[in-house]
Amino acid sequence: MAHSKKHSFHLISIVLLLSCYNIGCGKKESGTQSTIQHSTSVKFEGEVPSVHKKSMVDEEIEKNKKLLESNPNDAKIHYSLGLLYDEKAMFAESLAAYKKASELNPSMVESLVGQGNILNKKGKSDEAISVFKKAIDINPHYAEAYEGLGLVYIHKKQEEDATRSFRKAIDINPGLVNSRYNLGILYAKKAQFNEAIAEWTKGLEINPQKTEIYYNLGIAYTKINKFDDAISVWQKALTVRPDMANFHYNIGLAYKEKGDFDKAEVSLKKTLEVDPVFIDVHKVLEEVYRSKGMLGDADREAEIYKSKSSPHH
Repeated sequence: MAHSKKHSFHLISIVLLLSCYNIGCGKKESGTQSTIQHSTSVKFEGEVPSVHKKSMVDEEIEKNKKLLESNPNDAKIHYSLGLLYDEKAMFAESLAAYKKASELNPSMVESLVGQGNILNKKGKSDEAISVFKKAIDINPHYAEAYEGLGLVYIHKKQEEDATRSFRKAIDINPGLVNSRYNLGILYAKKAQFNEAIAEWTKGLEINPQKTEIYYNLGIAYTKINKFDDAISVWQKALTVRPDMANFHYNIGLAYKEKGDFDKAEVSLKKTLEVDPVFIDVHKVLEEVYRSKGMLGDADREAEIYKSKSSPHH
């Protein structure tokens, strides 16, 4: 008798998503799915690409530099440059711009938070904590300072302090999705899945485009054996990102756990349509087919899995 192995679901590890604090900033939140995304080149008809063409961020940097020529003591311009340099991962220049903004306007909390975020990215945790606490001293109701502090505490593995910081950030500003996301991760790490589910559900109400929340929310539901809820969450995620193979795969695993092998087969095949090189799908399909008594199909999937997982493949 063939025994079907269980395929565990894994929570995505904490992702440090640093918010963009200026109004109108176009910085996108980064995704965290483990699926490899195969990039494709985009060609615009009638447009000749140029290696010398400046990006929008570069253009904004140049624009702000010119503004500084006539307004060298404008803290807001220095702050804007700090944001722009951060977006280009020019951390030294970003930190210098934020510091200049703070020098010109010591009560400018945003520039202190910017400094804290950069220091955290550079691994200077203690300096970052000091700067965030200075920002909180100036304005104890500035939620992003607590959010930044929580991220530093995560780096320092001070999870209780991180939890308190994220809670405080949310108390001040319930709309901080990143704080809710990371707080949910901290709850999940302690197996407090109902609390994690509450935070992630609220996070999706605020930002239904954040795919990593769908991923982890579904995982949390599987941890408390609510597979139907997990499936529902991942199906909703596919309306946002139908190209994410991991969602199809996890739905297939959940159906398999429920013993609904027909639906499991459909979802697993869909995974391969989206990502033909998703090798693990063949192993699970083998188990599904054996459970359905389709031994020929099971043997075929076993051979495919063996062939594609070979180090010489």
